[in-house]
Amino acid sequence: MFERYTENARRALFFARYEASQLGDVVIGPEHLLLGLVRSTGTAARIFDDRGVATQDIRRDIESQAGSAEKVSTSVEIPFATEAKVALQFAAEEADRLAHHHIGTEHLLLGLLRVEKSSAAAILMNHGLQLPELRDTVARVVAERPGSSHSTEAPALIHALKQLLDRLQMITSDKAEVRSQLDEIRERLTVVELQLEQ
Repeated sequence: MFERYTENARRALFFARYEASQLGDVVIGPEHLLLGLVRSTGTAARIFDDRGVATQDIRRDIESQAGSAEKVSTSVEIPFATEAKVALQFAAEEADRLAHHHIGTEHLLLGLLRVEKSSAAAILMNHGLQLPELRDTVARVVAERPGSSHSTEAPALIHALKQLLDRLQMITSDKAEVRSQLDEIRERLTVVELQLEQ
C-alpha cells in the first residue's frame, strides 16, 4: 500500500502512530496524521514555513482537543481510522492529479484538507491553508525541487510506446517482427526510466 510513499511520508505515518499512542488513542485519525506531518521533514514542512504556519501552534490546537487518556504501548498495533484511510486515499488521488509518481508529505497535507469535516482539516484551514491554493503551491514547490524536472520528451516517448504496443497486438504470425518490436519497446523504456531518474 505504501510503495509510492517517500521516506519522509513514511516517517510521517510512523510519527502519526506514535502520536496516537502518546495521546492514548486506539486508532490513528487525521489529527494524528497531521501531528506526524508536523514532526516530519519534507515538502509539507517547507510549505508550513513558507506560509508562516507555526507547527507548535498546530500541535497545541490538536492537544487542546484531545482527551486525557492513558498512553497506549507502542508495541500495540494501532489501525487507521476510517477518516485517516480516506485522507490517505485522497493523498494518492492528489499525487495522481498532479502527475507525481510519488506520494509525499505534500500529498498527505492535501489529503487531510480534503477530509473537510475532520478536526485536522479545520485546524489547517484556521491556519490559512485552503485546498485550491495549496494545490498550486504543491505543484510549484515540487517543480522547483532539484531533480524533479522531467524531460519534455517523456510524453512523446510514452505515446510512441503505446503505438508500438498497438502494432504488437496486431502482429500474429511474424515472430521476427515481434522480437524487433519488443526490442524497440525495451530500448524506449530504458530511455524513459533514465529521464525519470534525472
